[in-house]
Amino acid sequence: MSLPDGIRITTTNFTETLPWSEYLVIGTVILSSLSIGVYYGCFVPGNTKNDQFLMAGRSMSILPVTLSLVCSFVSAVTLLGNPVEVYYYGQQWTFLCFIPMGITIWYLYLPVFHELKLTSAYQASFKKLSMKISNKNLRLTILLVFRMEIQPNSEDNVFNICNRTFVAGLDYRISAATIFVVCVAYSSMGGLKAVLWTDSLQAIVMIVSLVALGICGIIEVGGFSLAWERNVDTGRQFNNSLDPDPRRRHTVWTSLIGGYLLWMPFFAATQAQIQRYNSVATLRQARMCLLFNTVGMMGFYLLCALLGMLIFAQFYNCDPVHAKLVTSPDQLLPLFVIDVLRGYPTLPGLLIAGITSGSMSTVSSALNSLSALITEDFVKRYWPGKSDIVLGNMSKIISVATGLIAFLLVFVMKTVNETIQIAPFTTLITGSLLGPILGVFTLGMFSPWANNLGVLCGMIISIAISGFVGLGNILAGRKNLLPNMRLPLTIRGCPCANMTGFEAACEDLVDEDDQDRLDLPDTSGWKNLEYSGWVKIWSASYMWQPGIGIVSTLIFGILFSSLVSALFPQRYPKVKSNLLSRPFVRLWNKMFGVKCMQQFIDYGEHSDNNNNADTKF
Repeated sequence: MSLPDGIRITTTNFTETLPWSEYLVIGTVILSSLSIGVYYGCFVPGNTKNDQFLMAGRSMSILPVTLSLVCSFVSAVTLLGNPVEVYYYGQQWTFLCFIPMGITIWYLYLPVFHELKLTSAYQASFKKLSMKISNKNLRLTILLVFRMEIQPNSEDNVFNICNRTFVAGLDYRISAATIFVVCVAYSSMGGLKAVLWTDSLQAIVMIVSLVALGICGIIEVGGFSLAWERNVDTGRQFNNSLDPDPRRRHTVWTSLIGGYLLWMPFFAATQAQIQRYNSVATLRQARMCLLFNTVGMMGFYLLCALLGMLIFAQFYNCDPVHAKLVTSPDQLLPLFVIDVLRGYPTLPGLLIAGITSGSMSTVSSALNSLSALITEDFVKRYWPGKSDIVLGNMSKIISVATGLIAFLLVFVMKTVNETIQIAPFTTLITGSLLGPILGVFTLGMFSPWANNLGVLCGMIISIAISGFVGLGNILAGRKNLLPNMRLPLTIRGCPCANMTGFEAACEDLVDEDDQDRLDLPDTSGWKNLEYSGWVKIWSASYMWQPGIGIVSTLIFGILFSSLVSALFPQRYPKVKSNLLSRPFVRLWNKMFGVKCMQQFIDYGEHSDNNNNADTKF
């Protein structure tokens, strides 16, 4: 889209400072989060012990854990990015993928996590993938992979919110410092209990803000029917395409299968979520938390989809990005609030409070998770015999240290971003690493034949494959080699002015022969264009990238495990049956017979469930 010479779009300045009442809403949420940490850190007895600090004594109720499960991965990036996805590509069926995801975790993963009662999620894999050589390499590799995945995600959330609060007149340094000071304070003082209860508060703020924005947005746009009609007219209704081409961004298959593989690693293979499953006393409570989390995630997705629909309905004839009203698509939701909903008191402040809550929940979850991993997998291993109180204090120190490092990296990312756009690379790290991690968990829980050397080789190859696809996608995209599947956009209705200063809609100032320049070129024929073989591979929908990592880890992990077992048949003891998912134990028994499986599975007494269970390989 472009304008002829002599015609320019007249823009409005949206960067003025908000009224004090909006900042009062933001400040109230932040101070409330801090006060929860102070309460649990200073006034609740027993929080100095390591198990209380990292696992909340395994005595939490269902409500805070459920809200925390939802809140932990509904980040600022989710709140700002999902409406943009609908704005550009239309509605998707992705919200339905949470149903099979919840069922899978309910039956196959959660019973193993909860029975072992481990603090570090990766101890489950270490105990299962046991052999007579050291597991140090696998342990270190998985922790580094997790560290590389979760830390950039935390900094990227804060970096994004600092860049997107331009409409509030907030300086990014003040925003970043405030978020990290508060998160480090309540995470290191109050431990997991404080994190869970602040997550609950922040989840409520996000829900209220999204619902309020949706209701007020429907009213201001002119009603739901009008908003839906404008979306349908441009093909933004739910995509029912059954096209099997993996390059198509959204189809029924990418939404359901790709979405399932996209979200499974977040809820079945991350320390933050597994820590929450184990913070309640019983398996039944953990399953209830998972059930309500599934419903909550579907609700969040639908609310974000509604906002995306309303944003397009408001700007259907004047795309703010091409009109230079914003500098990034992620600013569309803040622009919508400031431009359309500014007349509603506290609504802009509520939006910023909701976005801030999304960032704070992600950061605090990362700090607490990293503290648990480092303490359980390294401190207790290399400095054994420490008392529970000493370990608790060390966990607090680790939480503070990782928080300070993450805070400094925000400014590093800001500096680097001025030269090269880094957001796609943080997404690449997450997409390339989460899938292989779930592959490791799955092999550890489902296959009695997997071993740590084979799984380590499979994971490395899987990271290389998924990283190659993801990096190729980024580089090809920067050279405009990828298919463009964006739905119709226009600047015909934008306010324009000619050289004499006369103002009118752009289409009224542009000659009829130049009207097509005001529309986004038709992209429906992208399949008819010629692409190289590599570009076709790199063009795979972003929703398939974690799936590539999962499947390749399973395939190569099994292949290499079989090879290692054949070369060193005496090095592998039988696997304790409680380290395997019971439905798969029954499956292997039915397929091969109990007598055959007794060569690989120990059906005797369960292994010990204590937190210091590090089976020697």
